[in-house]
Amino acid sequence: MMTKALVDDDLGSLRVAKTYAPTQDGAKRFHRRYGEQLVCVRHRLSADGRLRHTTVELLVESTPVASRARTLVALRIPSTDRETRQRLLACGAIWNSKERYWLVHQLVARNLRLTKYRVALATG
Repeated sequence: MMTKALVDDDLGSLRVAKTYAPTQDGAKRFHRRYGEQLVCVRHRLSADGRLRHTTVELLVESTPVASRARTLVALRIPSTDRETRQRLLACGAIWNSKERYWLVHQLVARNLRLTKYRVALATG
């Protein structure tokens, strides 16, 4: 339940006065309530310093990160495009001579605007 005082305060103006780890005094009662999901407890002061608001941070979900920046893609660049080949080399791309394509991070391919040259990666 959100109090009227908290609604009246500009939430961005609440200054963090103190942060407690779940096992510290000042957070133990919240640790009993929220268990291992509790990350920390914070005391925040209103802009005028006359009200203290207690907030809790909870861990509600953990999922693996699939970073597009690290995903490799294959690009088949026309053999006549020497300038693009030089740019790929400068960005750390790897030439696969057997399959005749460049392996480069997806983020690099997108930033260089080369996604139109994308081909399926060979498996095996």
